Amino acid sequence: MKTYQDFKKDEVIESKINVTCIGAFDGLHRGHIELIKKTKEIDNNFQIVTFNEIPKIYFDNNLKPLLDNDKRNSIFNEYEPTNLIYLKFDEINELSSDEFLKFLDTNLNTNKIVVGKDFKFGKNRTGDVNNIINYFGKDNVILLADYLIENEKVSSTKIRNYLDNGNIKQANKFLGRKYELVGKVVEGLKMGSELGFPTANIKLDYDLYLPKFGVYGITCKINKKLYEGILNIGITPTVSDTKKIKIETHIFEFDKNIYGENLVIQINQFIREEIKFGSPEELVKQINIDISKVKNK
Repeated sequence: MKTYQDFKKDEVIESKINVTCIGAFDGLHRGHIELIKKTKEIDNNFQIVTFNEIPKIYFDNNLKPLLDNDKRNSIFNEYEPTNLIYLKFDEINELSSDEFLKFLDTNLNTNKIVVGKDFKFGKNRTGDVNNIINYFGKDNVILLADYLIENEKVSSTKIRNYLDNGNIKQANKFLGRKYELVGKVVEGLKMGSELGFPTANIKLDYDLYLPKFGVYGITCKINKKLYEGILNIGITPTVSDTKKIKIETHIFEFDKNIYGENLVIQINQFIREEIKFGSPEELVKQINIDISKVKNK
């Protein structure tokens, strides 16, 4: 597999490719995976074309990605495309719809193309699948319908909404995998240890979209080993008056020093919202209840 980063409008793919799938792949959810699988079914000599920046995030600085770049690459690699091409979005976005179609044909060596039926392209999103069919011919364009789960369209917007509401199980179902946060263990205030529940404070490697503030049941990967635990996302109002968002995990039956280690946190279930307790004793009582819920899930 060859990966092209920040592919510009004047660059050209030299290898002969039989089929191309293209999309923003925001979150790489189950609908996106179906698109890639369909492309690979048509011909093993295929390429994935996407963007170095998710278009909707490019236009909305307040929106965060659902997936870090390393995980995104890893998922793409599982399907072994001949080429993985990240188009330089700020440049490609300036192409008209007609210019973009010619770019697909000439620069990206596209013969057959697989896209979702709602795909839009070109400056101001003026192009749609009808333009693609008119250019490449009906027999060379494979359109995929919406991917449905329980009669609901799978989309990155829906996944973000589920994360906002703490509906982790549905978000994971739409993603087709556990929602992950990845980061390094850093020094904290050690308030957890004082309460009898030592926590690992996580500094995220990527500024990802966070679920609603609260406590979650998680699986934590440390040096390729898996551990169960609980995760708190929020401002820890009982023990701190800062508004800084913290990500802290208490790992069950684990007492090693892991400062500086990288953790992969897979979020399994929402336990409760973050609230301010009247005393540290009340907080300790609730943490024991939280741990019991995770262990007895």
